[in-house]
Amino acid sequence: MLLSRMVADYSRTAGRPMPIALAFLLAPIVLHRRTREALPKSTITGVLPWLQEHKDVHVTFAGRMRATRAVTQEALMFAMAHAYLAIDGAALAVGRRRVPASYSKDINHTDETRQCVDRAAFVGRWLASAGTDHTIFAAWGVAP
Repeated sequence: MLLSRMVADYSRTAGRPMPIALAFLLAPIVLHRRTREALPKSTITGVLPWLQEHKDVHVTFAGRMRATRAVTQEALMFAMAHAYLAIDGAALAVGRRRVPASYSKDINHTDETRQCVDRAAFVGRWLASAGTDHTIFAAWGVAP
């Protein structure tokens, strides 16, 4: 769900598929509560200026990224196997099946779950205007 929302919002904002490597940034950003809650409210605040103001997120970011790599790989394989995501060259595109834009009121989801989904979509839009994937990785202090 999180990757699908990220890819959909990235693709819609950028007008192109999302580089696959960017998928590995999602979990350490969105699933880490302190980082997720510190994210800006709008994409007007760019990634680079935000990172300059929030240097504390760099301290454990590389470790969180390594720790979530296998989960991200599994999520990518699941999403592609079930047609939620598709490969487009060296990028990810929205698949044939769509993830709901919002949760059904009938399903009991926590506020934290809703926040993670909303922030995943935000991260997609935010990274779409942040430059190349190499620039984005360098800003976060990691290598693709």
